[in-house]
Amino acid sequence: MPINTVIRENRKAHGLTQEQIAEYLGVSTPAVNKWEKGVSYPDVSLLPALARLLKIDLNTLLCFEEGLTDQEIEHFSNKIIDTIRKKDYESGFSIAMEKVREYPNCDKLIHTTAFLLEGALVMYGANADNKEAYENQITALYERVAGSNEEQVRNSAVYMLVARYMGQGEYEKAQEMLDLLPENAGLDKMLLQANLSNHLDKLEEAAEILERKLLMDVNEIHGILKNLTDIALKVKNLETVDYLAELSVKVSDMFDLWGVNAYLVPLEVALAKKNVKDSLSLIKSVLSAVGSPWKVSDSVLYTHIPVKEETQENFSKQLFQAFLVEMESSPKYEFLHETAEFQHLIERNKGKCN
Repeated sequence: MPINTVIRENRKAHGLTQEQIAEYLGVSTPAVNKWEKGVSYPDVSLLPALARLLKIDLNTLLCFEEGLTDQEIEHFSNKIIDTIRKKDYESGFSIAMEKVREYPNCDKLIHTTAFLLEGALVMYGANADNKEAYENQITALYERVAGSNEEQVRNSAVYMLVARYMGQGEYEKAQEMLDLLPENAGLDKMLLQANLSNHLDKLEEAAEILERKLLMDVNEIHGILKNLTDIALKVKNLETVDYLAELSVKVSDMFDLWGVNAYLVPLEVALAKKNVKDSLSLIKSVLSAVGSPWKVSDSVLYTHIPVKEETQENFSKQLFQAFLVEMESSPKYEFLHETAEFQHLIERNKGKCN
């Protein structure tokens, strides 16, 4: 809160009148009244005595270390937008910067203000003569919090700066910012790097990054469909179960995933329904697919992703063994244990692991 509010609220909290404050400090009552209205401020020589009188420290009196709550920032953000809508961008920008000057150490306020002003500049526009100046000040706000101790604020500011620098053709600055983002900042970092590499004509690098991103996203989607199928099975929504199983196959085929992916969800459905015929057929398909190592770069979607064949072969063998162990030990396969064909599948494929 501003210094005038600090003085007024703390004076009242201690049961003091403006007259008493004036008498203790050797100033006039109208002077104290002006402090509390924000018309003027106490002389710097009076600040220590005023802080002692109000039983607060100088940092509190001058709001040096004070921030704003999330609720206060949200309320102020609404005020900025309301001002821009009712008046103009210039008026909203002015009150926004005034608040930033009032709370120069509140990183979340600064970041929120920059983000809000950037969006409003696109939506509502500004005087063409001033637009570049506004853009520069917004960039400066992001730069102020790019080194914030608040990780979320810092990463978001850096992300926004990468995009802004790229838009301005300042690719070296963009790369410097991008290098500040931790690898676990999210997959958006991959998209930023791919976009930057593309601008720098590092086309092979850009293609590999985008292909990896695509492959990761599709695998994540496939995993989501598998979990949704599991939920639908638990609530016995069989119509949804069949739809999700069919969709998982389409996703696997459409995006050239490893052949085994196409059978995983349908197999879960067949096992849950205790359908012996479908379960055995799908088990055979999984064993066949797992036994054939996947060379990801064979797909036109992933030609730039290098994979060591030895690594993929080892992974296939490990998955093959794990699947056989699951078939023997998991309760969901128990209804198949008395089936001769099932036992034959296990025995025949165990030999392939040796």
